[in-house]
Amino acid sequence: MCCNLSEETFNLSSEMWKEKTFNKGDIYSKEGRICRNAAFIVDGYFRTYKIDEEGEQKNIFFHSPGQNLVSFVSFVQQVPCDHYIEAITDAKIISITYDELQLLYNASVEWSKVGRLFAEFAYKLLEERFLGYYGLSPEERYMKLLQEAPNIFNVIALKDISSFLGIEFQSLCRIRKRISDRTS
Repeated sequence: MCCNLSEETFNLSSEMWKEKTFNKGDIYSKEGRICRNAAFIVDGYFRTYKIDEEGEQKNIFFHSPGQNLVSFVSFVQQVPCDHYIEAITDAKIISITYDELQLLYNASVEWSKVGRLFAEFAYKLLEERFLGYYGLSPEERYMKLLQEAPNIFNVIALKDISSFLGIEFQSLCRIRKRISDRTS
């Protein structure tokens, strides 16, 4: 997402951005709490997940360096979050609070544009995630993820990837073996 802010406009925010580090397993956003910060990932990986009725974690998104990190509905509406965001590696972010961002939106038309572009980008990711995988077979979902984010398999546990793709772990292992046998 490119915003082309002037240096003067960006400098309105320079004191507002805070750096924070996370250890693997640290929670960025928790179900039932209001998300008060929006961030960008400088280094490391995060996952967004929900806990189903049986108590199992279901991965919804993976977040990688350069991407934004926010429980969007919770942040924008300042309501409790319905999911978790967890660091799956050691990570570093830069973040800004909801109140500070509102000050920027009110201070500058350019910052208001950033907010609109941010919302559009968040919606695009959501639509791509749900509609992009809808109707695909398990193997097609795996191949799509492999094509879109090949490095993810070097960083994220296969059990988390299987949850994200909605494929049983053993089935994902069989799919990977079948594809490996075809390309060997």
